[in-house]
Amino acid sequence: MSLNQWLCSYRPLCVAYETLRWLWHKIFFFVHTPTPVWYRFDKKHQPGEPVHETLPLDKNWYRICRPLYRHEHVYYDLGKALQVNPQVKGVALIFFMGIGDYLYTTPMLAALKRQFPQLPFYAYVGAQFDRNNSPLVGKLLEENPHFEKVFYFHGTRHPLIWKNYDYQDALKQIPDGFLAVPVYYDYGVQIRHRVSSLFETFSLPVPSEIPAPVMYFPQAQAPAVQEYLARARRGAQGKKGIVFLQLDSRGSNYVYPHMKALGEGLIQAGYFVMSVTKGGPVENPNYLEIDIKKLAINQTWQFLSILKSEFPLYVIAVNSVFWAASAGLHLPNLGLQHWIDKKVHNLWYPNIEVVTDYIYPRLPREKQIFAPPQSYTRHNKKIIDYKPDWVIRWFKEKFEK
Repeated sequence: MSLNQWLCSYRPLCVAYETLRWLWHKIFFFVHTPTPVWYRFDKKHQPGEPVHETLPLDKNWYRICRPLYRHEHVYYDLGKALQVNPQVKGVALIFFMGIGDYLYTTPMLAALKRQFPQLPFYAYVGAQFDRNNSPLVGKLLEENPHFEKVFYFHGTRHPLIWKNYDYQDALKQIPDGFLAVPVYYDYGVQIRHRVSSLFETFSLPVPSEIPAPVMYFPQAQAPAVQEYLARARRGAQGKKGIVFLQLDSRGSNYVYPHMKALGEGLIQAGYFVMSVTKGGPVENPNYLEIDIKKLAINQTWQFLSILKSEFPLYVIAVNSVFWAASAGLHLPNLGLQHWIDKKVHNLWYPNIEVVTDYIYPRLPREKQIFAPPQSYTRHNKKIIDYKPDWVIRWFKEKFEK
């Protein structure tokens, strides 16, 4: 058992150890960990800097030399790696994140491949579900044209510092000569957006406007996609449009408790309703619950992309995968912010109208719908449940013109 795995078994001990390690780092700030020229801790690379490598180009040169401290970040410059080491054969990007997290990386990954078209890109994805990781990210990467190969590794989440995910198994698989590059981002109140952080992390020019996720899915329609398309087309005929619901969140361990009432209310308002969240009025012919075991996540996006070209299509979603996915699919989204997260601007796109009981200073005020106390009930100390009639009222106000 590795030290990381042992510490992860005892969270209090891990917290104490990482706190002491961080304090040691802060107190003895003059103690410098030498790093290869292609990455730095907590310091961005600047254009035009002189490049001179002092470390040996051995196996350790190709990987991060130590675990990160609390609140620490890493900045890469792959161009410097190529400048000092002509033996670099490719880039192994290591992913330990959820589906929504991956979607935010897609514009950066496309820009990175444009900058280094001569290098093969391999993806290494955690093979297990945990609070940080979903192996379904690998299925999405298999559709991403910028990656030559996708592999899976067995890892362990760190209970305190998500960036210190145990990816040792991935390092064992990466070919000699490939840079081992964990895909990191910063997430904080002072960060502009998850996407801008990713561009900065990889020393790429940050776009003036935050690009939406890039969606990749097969051009051919699988039988399951065709089946769901036929059912949705029949149901949506003569309706005002289709409303797609995603009202559960793995990150906040939340499931909206009023699925049936919300579905019925939207149907009464003249819409055909589809959902990937269970609990709706499945006996109603104007309601379609999508079985995610039959329809893979990228097939779901393909399915929605096709329907969008045929019917008015809207999304109602809590802050989870479909905030990013709706932006990538260019769908209007009534986003239910079900808990106060002062970093939510890191995840927001202009297609999302945010329902919230707290006005966020870093989001455009015109994109926030303030929810009065009578519009929700308390789910627990942290999370609220919006009442179905209020959700429908806000939906009509924003999307029925």
